[in-house]
Order: sequence, then structure tokens, then C-alpha cells
Amino acid sequence: MAYCLSVPLVSAQAPTAAGNVGKSPVIVRSVHFDPVKIGGQKNDWIRMQVELQANFNPETKVAPAEQATKRAANKMWVDKVKVTVTQIFKPLTAKDATEFSYYRSSATVLTLEVGSPRSVYFYLPGDIVKRDRLKMQPDYYYVQLDVAGTEVPLFNEAGRLNPDMLGAVHKTFVTKKDFDGARDLADRGANANTGMLRPQFLVPYAIFDALPQGSPSPEFIREDGSR
Repeated sequence: MAYCLSVPLVSAQAPTAAGNVGKSPVIVRSVHFDPVKIGGQKNDWIRMQVELQANFNPETKVAPAEQATKRAANKMWVDKVKVTVTQIFKPLTAKDATEFSYYRSSATVLTLEVGSPRSVYFYLPGDIVKRDRLKMQPDYYYVQLDVAGTEVPLFNEAGRLNPDMLGAVHKTFVTKKDFDGARDLADRGANANTGMLRPQFLVPYAIFDALPQGSPSPEFIREDGSR
């Protein structure tokens, strides 16, 4: 739990991984948090923007013997990319990480074109922000990806953050040991707030949100947004 007490609050904007293809089939290029007022709501919501980029279709990397039994993979498109985000807020009165507030949501992208960035948005309602006395950006966060049911590793075998996944986590989590401690607590804590943090397709007001210029949103497989 040292991660939560020894690190001061820093900007919640992640470092970019743009131009770093690396070995991951899909990467998180950047993460941004913004306060937004949507749908005539009184209190500001927290909008989280996760910018993704597909680098290659992992199905094209399978052995020839396996390819013979499968439909030919499209090299330029990556299907079923699940994005799971976790936001961690540290209340001023918290004594340790068990008293932090944890929020989690997920969305599955239907398909991503290789080399064409797309942004996925998640929203935390303003009434929850006010009720729980949250800052307008989390103290910590991380993004987990999986492609067609296979997790995209955040860390290498040595326990260090993969260079092409720098954009996926708050800079506190540079080692797997630090990350695992935070994730274990978040796995338990997020259950208390299931359904509060939502992907854009589960927020009717999101159609009125003036989204940032840049990469457009992808299409989604419609499903419940909680993990």
C-alpha cells in the first residue's frame, strides 16, 4: 500500500506512446481527464479519454499449422478490443488505500484499423463526484486491454512497464509489484461502485458532449459497462 501514501498528487495526463509501435497489438497512446457539463446536468461530470492505436493483428502471428484451421485474418484490422479503465481517488481523510474510492468500467471496441488512432470515452456522473467529494481527476488510474480475449501485457518478464504501454498507467505504477498491489485493492474496492463509471454508449447525455478534436470514436459491441 506504499504507492498510495508516498506519492503526491500529479497530473493525471499520461505520457504519450505515439509513434512507438513496439510489440503490443494495441496500445494506449494517451489518457486525459476533463470536467464536462452535459445534458443540462447541474454538476460537472468527469470525462476520461483513452486514445488507442492498433499496431498489428495478433491473429496474423500464429503458426502456419494453426492458420490452416482458421479463417484468414485481416492484417489491417484488429477486432474485439476490450478496454477496462480503473480510476482511484484518494480522499483527504484517507489513512491508507483501503479507504480510497475506486471506480471501474469497460467497453469492447468492435474493430480498430491498424495505424488509425481512436478515442474511447468514459464518464463519471457529476452527482457522484459531488456526493463522494472527488477531485476532477483521479489521483491514480490504469487501463487494461485485451484483444479477442487475450490480455495485452502491461509489464515484461522482468516486471518493468513495457515501453509501448507507458500511456496505459499512472506514472506511479512503473513496476509490476507496485501495480499488483494497487490492482488487488482496486479489484475489491471497485465492487462497491459497480455501474457508476460508464462508457460513452451507456450515457445518453454524451451525444451533447463537445468532444475534443483529434481521433474519432470507434464502433462498440454493446454490452454492460461494468467488469
